[in-house]
Amino acid sequence: MLVKGLVLIMTFGAVSLMCYQLVPVVWDKFYAWRVRGVETQRGRLKEIFLDMDPHRFFLLNIASPTLFCLVGLAITRSLMGSMIGLGMGFAIPALIVKNLIMARKNKFSAQITDGLLILSSCLKGGLSLLQSIEALVEELPPPLSQEFGLILRENKMGIALEESFENLNRRMPSEELNLLTTAILVARETGGDITLLFDRLVGTIRAKIKLGDSVKTLSMQGKIQGVVMSGLPIGFAILVISFQPNYFDIMLSSALGRGLMIYAVISELIGMYLIRMFSKVNI
Repeated sequence: MLVKGLVLIMTFGAVSLMCYQLVPVVWDKFYAWRVRGVETQRGRLKEIFLDMDPHRFFLLNIASPTLFCLVGLAITRSLMGSMIGLGMGFAIPALIVKNLIMARKNKFSAQITDGLLILSSCLKGGLSLLQSIEALVEELPPPLSQEFGLILRENKMGIALEESFENLNRRMPSEELNLLTTAILVARETGGDITLLFDRLVGTIRAKIKLGDSVKTLSMQGKIQGVVMSGLPIGFAILVISFQPNYFDIMLSSALGRGLMIYAVISELIGMYLIRMFSKVNI
C-alpha cells in the first residue's frame, strides 16, 4: 500500500513537473503564432485603409476559437464537436478580413464608372490628368477616392504615374480597373484622345456590369440549391448528435464504419466543390 502511494505521488509529481515545463513553452509558441497571424491580417486591412486596435484584434483571435469550442462542446457533448468548433473559431477572423477586402473591391469596381465620367468631364474642361484625379478624389466617396488619393501622394513623392497605377492594379485587381489604367497609360504614350477612350470605356463597363447582373440572377437558384444540399448532411449530423450523442458510436467502433464515415466526408467535400465550380460563371 505504501509502495502504491509512493508510485502515485511520484507519478503525480512527474506529470506536474512536465506540465510546468511544457505549458509555458506551448503557450509561448501559440502566442507567437497568433501574433504573426494578427499582424498579417492587420497588414491586409491597412492596405484597404482599415486599421483595427491590435489588442482588440488579438482578443478577437483568442475569443473566437474559445467561444466556438465551447459551443461545439455544448451542442455535441463530444471532443470531436469541440475540435470542429475550435477550427471554425480560428477561421472566423480570417473570413471577416477576407469579406471586408472583397466588399471593398466590389464597391471600388462599382465606382469606376462614376470615376471615369468625372475624369472625362474634367479633361474635356481643359484640366490635366492629375488635376482631374484631384477632382475625382474630392467628389467621390471611399474607396475610390482613397485609392486615387494615394496615387496623388505617390506622385508628390516623385513616383512615376505609370508605377502608381501599377501599384493600384496590384492592390485592387479588377478587369474594370485594368481597362482604365491601360487606357490612361496608352493614351499618355501615344498621345491619343483620352476623353474618347473614357467615353467608350464607360459604355463597355456598363454593358459588362449589366451582363454580370443578369448571369448572377440566372445562376442564383443553382447556388442556393448547392448551399442547401451541402448543409443538409452537416445539419442532420449535428441534430442527431444533439438528441442522441451515442448514435454514431456503432460507426466509429468498427473499421468498416470509420471507412464509410471518411468516404462520406470526402464525397461531401467533392460534391461541394463540384457544385461551386458548376455554379460559377466567368464573364
